[in-house]
Amino acid sequence: MNMRILAGSLVGSGGILFALGNVLHPLEHSEAAHSAPTWEAAHLIFALGGLLIAAGLPLLIAVSQALRPSKLASIGGVVLAIAFAALAPGAWFEAYVAPLHGVAEQVEAGGGGAVNAMAGMVWMASLVAFGAGLAWRGARRSARLAGVALLVAALVLIVGPGLPVVEGLVIIPATVLTGLGLLTVGAASARTTAEPVPVNA
Repeated sequence: MNMRILAGSLVGSGGILFALGNVLHPLEHSEAAHSAPTWEAAHLIFALGGLLIAAGLPLLIAVSQALRPSKLASIGGVVLAIAFAALAPGAWFEAYVAPLHGVAEQVEAGGGGAVNAMAGMVWMASLVAFGAGLAWRGARRSARLAGVALLVAALVLIVGPGLPVVEGLVIIPATVLTGLGLLTVGAASARTTAEPVPVNA
């Protein structure tokens, strides 16, 4: 299989699953949400999506013709891939441990909570870096628009906690936009297998 198709397929399908998993997530973390029929599926689906993105993003950066060489996009993308992989244990924790009252609090109060918080902060920072790199150096309009989508998603996630609304009304649309942005850049990369990239796409 062509490496660009492989990379684009991994990132694109990962973006779809990341968006879908977040759509299935309840609007808030609560005792009632823990018993929701989609609770486990939501976390496992977006974790799988994150792992596919983690596997495909470094390869996409290396071979994609939809991206012009950029240290910001390259470093941001590789760190974002690592951060997506680092989020998977936290998703598993939310799916199976968070509903166990007492156990969850002990884990979150210790090293597990610190690691998960650090992974989240790195994910946010690298999302901004990769999005900015795409918006600035995307070789195709679709890649540049994907970068703008990632930046908007990051901005919403940053300012969202200060808004007087249920957390899911902020987090879910932003993470869905993130998934769709990654789907877009994955598709743009896969489509450039047999055609030259115009300089002013």
